Amino acid sequence: MSSIGWIRFNQRGDVIASTDLLALVAPTLKMTPTNWKWMILAAQNGVQGALVSAVKDSTETNILDKRSAAENLVWLDNPIGPHPGRRLDNYSALLKKYRKKYLDCMITVQQLRDLRKLHSEFRNNFAHFAPMEWSIEAAGLPRMINAALDLIESAMQSRKIEIHLTGNMKRRLAENLLTIRDALAVL
Repeated sequence: MSSIGWIRFNQRGDVIASTDLLALVAPTLKMTPTNWKWMILAAQNGVQGALVSAVKDSTETNILDKRSAAENLVWLDNPIGPHPGRRLDNYSALLKKYRKKYLDCMITVQQLRDLRKLHSEFRNNFAHFAPMEWSIEAAGLPRMINAALDLIESAMQSRKIEIHLTGNMKRRLAENLLTIRDALAVL
């Protein structure tokens, strides 16, 4: 039996964990191309976690879909009864909220396309894999992963998140991003 007891997760740590996985998998892509699946899933997960971390307000309702946000705000005004469920807003809406909040974010049109494709076309098909055969053109994948890395790095360096990162988390993130980018550069 494990002596760990409890494993704790939060959004910021989940982003770092996603980059940990990316850094482990990226150097294996030449020998094991099917590992692109894990790159796609980890990159999209890291982006979504970074978006949520960078956008959420003190009530954490602005990251929820409209109905869930309304129910939670009502409950927060009068916290009687069970806490209502929380349904995270969709990926495109979170991306839009991030761009609106951080007007100085430097996401290009191509990166936006790549981030949306990474989520809607690739991540969703892997996460909800129906029996089928599927081929993905590898040429655009490094660019898409780099777009995800750029957003993760930018969001995680925002003051709102950065003040909550330990020195070890900052070091891991920086080392992971360097490892991943170096591995992608030789593909």
